[in-house]
Amino acid sequence: MEPELKKDAALRLKVIAGHLESIRRMVDQDIYCVNIMKQVSAVQASLEQVQRILLRNHLLTCVQDAMKDGMGTPIVEELIGAMKYMPFSAGEALGPDHALSPLVEHPLCHCHSEQTPDNVQTIMKEGMSHGHQSP
Repeated sequence: MEPELKKDAALRLKVIAGHLESIRRMVDQDIYCVNIMKQVSAVQASLEQVQRILLRNHLLTCVQDAMKDGMGTPIVEELIGAMKYMPFSAGEALGPDHALSPLVEHPLCHCHSEQTPDNVQTIMKEGMSHGHQSP
């Protein structure tokens, strides 16, 4: 794998792991569902970005080599087959240093009324500080 692409993918996956841990804690603490759903969507967008990085690497390395060796058709067919499992969207993934506050809302229901965007942010940041934060 190209070193820069590998570094970028590894960093994003590390951030995603911390984000998932935060989401798990949000579920455990019965955080407002809409706020959890937004966080899940952010993780999905980040995973799609990792998928794009892997695709870029594949095109720059494996596909390029296969084309030079006269194996263009099989490598393209393989890639087309794999792409049916790739849920690309127009959304942008959150970067490792992106503030999550725009994704947290104050609940509209009464059962979660004590949850403010600030205390939800605190719960999420606790997960990032338990060994899941990027270096």
